[in-house]
Amino acid sequence: MANYEVKSVGVVSLIRNFPIVFALLGALIGIFTFFIFPTDLAANLGFGAKLLSWCIFIILYTAIMSVGVIVVAWIYNFVVSKTKGVIVSLEQSED
Repeated sequence: MANYEVKSVGVVSLIRNFPIVFALLGALIGIFTFFIFPTDLAANLGFGAKLLSWCIFIILYTAIMSVGVIVVAWIYNFVVSKTKGVIVSLEQSED
């Protein structure tokens, strides 16, 4: 078993990949929130207003969560530059 230390997280790769993940997750959460099990406020909206709210939710959720992940990555990179990183034990599988 080999031990590896994570010395930094690639912020650029996070910027490329996480918005897609969060947009898909936001779309799924929004479908439940606005259409399948609507909240008290969403239950009184018409279909067009629900659709618009769903689209706005996806955009805001993606933006807020992506910024959060990027900030956490920068904080992690800063802390790791002063201390040791996370040590991960990896083992080669025999498939």
